[in-house]
Amino acid sequence: MSPVTESNPSSTQAGRATISPLLVIPLAIVALSIFVALLFPWDSVARRIAHEIAAASGSQISIGELRPTLSARGPVLAANDLVIQHPAVDRVRITTLEIAPRLSTSWFGAEPTLRFWADSELALIDGVLRLGESPSFVGEVSRVQIEDLPLRLEASGFEVFGLVTAHADVLLDPRGILTGRVDFESPELMIQSDRLPIAIPFTHAKGVIEMLPNGTTRIESIEVEGNVIEGSIRGEIAMAHRSQSPPIDLEAQLQIVAPDLRRLAPGAGIPISSDGKASLYLRGTLDAPEITRMPAARGS
Repeated sequence: MSPVTESNPSSTQAGRATISPLLVIPLAIVALSIFVALLFPWDSVARRIAHEIAAASGSQISIGELRPTLSARGPVLAANDLVIQHPAVDRVRITTLEIAPRLSTSWFGAEPTLRFWADSELALIDGVLRLGESPSFVGEVSRVQIEDLPLRLEASGFEVFGLVTAHADVLLDPRGILTGRVDFESPELMIQSDRLPIAIPFTHAKGVIEMLPNGTTRIESIEVEGNVIEGSIRGEIAMAHRSQSPPIDLEAQLQIVAPDLRRLAPGAGIPISSDGKASLYLRGTLDAPEITRMPAARGS
């Protein structure tokens, strides 16, 4: 009789134990992908996110279809053609919105943190948005036409035009008041005022401003360069109703470069030196500033 060959149970079980995970893992990934793509309640997520952002900013937001996709920023939830309505900016259309949860301990405190990217009519926004009781935004804001911003200068006869890029670290408020710090830079800026004989263009401007809870804008520094005027400004611009010109308390170090404007400065009440330099206090309101010469530094 030929010998009976017995199978080794432990060997068979080991083979099964080795093969099984190799099948289960890809099947689980496929099942999870199908659930995420087809069965996950994205509409509910979209409504929840829209509600949180609206509550944080005091705006009304309509989000259409929110869908998972892979972008240059990695896996995101994307939506197209959103509309934001806010008293300060009226109606703004967002062409593309991409958001993704960001790993943060803030989630444990019911303050979800989102990576946020939006291409809108007002600006291109790229940063981190934290929702909850103290909503905030930290990130880059670019391609901003400053004349489209709600600067509340209508009653001052003062207008600002130009392209601005900024880094913002701000808190959001349902009343529409931002608080925090903004570092900005502009390759082209122009101001015009009823009190100026000509519009003043600048070839470069940069600065740091801080928006306080009472609505005051504190200018840590603004530096401007140009062929007409260059110099720096610091101080505060208080908040005022849209129908009123805002009170100001500013210090300006200016150099009037253009000879024609240098000749006109004394007649406009701007005390300057023979070389076109001026160190000035600007008080009163933006439409009717009280301009006085700063005392010369001791020893100068």
